[in-house]
Amino acid sequence: MTLPSLSLPKHMGRLSGSLLHDAMENGDGFATFECDGEEALLAAAEEYGVVLPHRDADARGITYLRDTPGLGVERGVGFTRETLLPHTDRPAAKQPPRVLLLWCRGTSSEGGEATVLRGADVAARLNEIDPEAFQAFCEDDAAIFRTGDEEMVSPVFRMHDGVVQEVRLRFDPYIYFAPNAARALPALDRAFADTELAFALEPGKGYALRNDLWFHGRRSYSGRREMLRIMVGAKSSAS
Repeated sequence: MTLPSLSLPKHMGRLSGSLLHDAMENGDGFATFECDGEEALLAAAEEYGVVLPHRDADARGITYLRDTPGLGVERGVGFTRETLLPHTDRPAAKQPPRVLLLWCRGTSSEGGEATVLRGADVAARLNEIDPEAFQAFCEDDAAIFRTGDEEMVSPVFRMHDGVVQEVRLRFDPYIYFAPNAARALPALDRAFADTELAFALEPGKGYALRNDLWFHGRRSYSGRREMLRIMVGAKSSAS
């Protein structure tokens, strides 16, 4: 029995480098797609930009996100079945990845929905709920992000003329919030809940997003869910 395809938001169809470029640079920075396999995923990433290395990736730059108990105490939440809170990738880096590609190779038996949140929507809702909380996350020293030898002191929402220019966020033991921002975390959680877009992925489907404009996460799950992730930088900023 063939299951019907899931209806995905902002679906661009079959992934290609040109379609990815249009969605990321001319669209709002989020799209879902279909892809035949990891080589096609990698080819589209390389056509769009520069695949960035990562500690958890293989030599090609692909990270396999699945429940991996054997990693021991160094295992991040992405390698468990737990909820992955809204975040951006590598916020401690001076130049984080511009685009993330996440593609489903194995689905969960229950839960595991992908969650994405447009930074501008979160900022607007937070400002409605609690303007002082919003301002706390816009301060230049709202958070200190640390990973290995990288450190960045930054706002969560970098604004210019009332427009979100960049978002940075992660929740782990190496992140420190300024006192006003720490007190404002419950308001941020409410803004996340009010603006979250959640959708299930079946094998062969995935999503791409601008890492500087969108938060993303995952609901807890059971089963053998496996996502492949590629981090991509703009060609003009390659070093």
